[in-house]
Amino acid sequence: MTTPSSLVETLGACWREVARHEGIQETATALATRLKVALPTPWLLVRRWDPEGGRLETVAHVGADVAELDPRSPLPSPRRDALVAWAIREVAESWPNREVTGVARMCAPEGIEGPVIAGPLAHGDRLLGVLLVGGEGAARETVQALLEPFALALANDLRLHELARLREAAEQDRSALLSRLARQDVSDAIIGAERGLREVMSRVAQVAPTDAPVLILGETGAGKEVVARAIHTRSRRRDAPFLRVNCGAIPTELVDSELFGHEKGAFTGAIAQRKGWFERADGGTLFLDEVAELPAAAQVRLLRVLQDGSFQRVGGGETHTADVRIVAATHRDMGTMVRDGRLRQDLWYRISVFPVSLPALRERRSDIPSLARHFAERAGLRLFGRALDPSEADLAALSGYPWPGNVRELAAVIERAAILGNGHALSVGPALGVTPAVAPGVTPPAAGEDRVAIEEALRRCLGRIEGPFGAAAALGVNPHTLRSRMRRLGIEWGHFRPGV
Repeated sequence: MTTPSSLVETLGACWREVARHEGIQETATALATRLKVALPTPWLLVRRWDPEGGRLETVAHVGADVAELDPRSPLPSPRRDALVAWAIREVAESWPNREVTGVARMCAPEGIEGPVIAGPLAHGDRLLGVLLVGGEGAARETVQALLEPFALALANDLRLHELARLREAAEQDRSALLSRLARQDVSDAIIGAERGLREVMSRVAQVAPTDAPVLILGETGAGKEVVARAIHTRSRRRDAPFLRVNCGAIPTELVDSELFGHEKGAFTGAIAQRKGWFERADGGTLFLDEVAELPAAAQVRLLRVLQDGSFQRVGGGETHTADVRIVAATHRDMGTMVRDGRLRQDLWYRISVFPVSLPALRERRSDIPSLARHFAERAGLRLFGRALDPSEADLAALSGYPWPGNVRELAAVIERAAILGNGHALSVGPALGVTPAVAPGVTPPAAGEDRVAIEEALRRCLGRIEGPFGAAAALGVNPHTLRSRMRRLGIEWGHFRPGV
């Protein structure tokens, strides 16, 4: 007979074992060792409950007779079948009615020698499994006292397996992504770091260990995101998120929601609470690409976040904070934008603490051969399953081209040359110099003509941009394209709304 004092002492030892071990089998073995004095039982089973399949699966066992009772055993066993049927009936099936909550039940199933005690292992409102203890020395009150520590041990084991599954899935996704990119690691060396980008990488090495905001200046397609990732991977935040936001692609009316999040019901379509980019990047780096495209109102709120790290979600009154390092980029002349009033001077000072100027590809032609070989290998593997290598004639042709689209255009030309060469070689000549086509008879409007047309369309549509009666439909362009042109020309749609 177990005395109250010995039971309390045994339970204390059991809780210490639960805190010490991770897996349920390891925990059960340790607990059984602790229980030998208070409960000299020949066997013990922990079975996980599968509500969808309506079955119990043994996840831990201790005792000489347990192999015969294990449902995973290939040997037929009337004793095992009788015990499983009884445990399901007595514990699992009655759980929805909460008839057995925290209660150990004793029975002698047919074919089982000696009494068997079973109790539910529950965590919160969820039934996780069943504890089965058998043998002449089994005591109902002792087994009932063990339900809580065994339930926690099983819950920890399930969490451990779920984390392992998620980690494995994440690794598979990462491997698949790197395979598509033809890279071995997300921190692969930057091509040109020892030649054309030597000065850039020197500045990256200086600023990366700090948390200072960085502004990357360079033409479109020059590789600003690559430099931003290099800053992140060389910083103390390398294991935290790196998130990229294209500020020029966010509709004006959704900028606040995208950057700072919104509460449920904040506006039409806000059916649930949503975290913004700042909250998602907490602890890591937020790359604000084309930051100069942000509208004036968003610039004010961005400045506040940069000053004290605080913000409010759209439709909410609670102040949130985020520890985020800002790396911004633009291809525009921000000094001119400040003088013209399109960019706040205080925001300019805040984001340009450490500017990094990225040279255009035509200014670092020594990097073209290495870049061409890299893109050729990647395009060949991805498109045809075998690496391609540019010839000396190919490299000469590529080195003599002006590259108005920079590295991005070079990658596109190499991929096009691989396709034109049918995967056997690069056909560089026909792949060079392809420019965006303009419809026959259509002359791209000058900036002044474009402004007049957009303002007239907004005036006719009462400031509406999207929809069948919006200015975008009237002009025959995509709404996002129209917003981009309006930001470039400094046109505010609100000025064309009645009463504004």
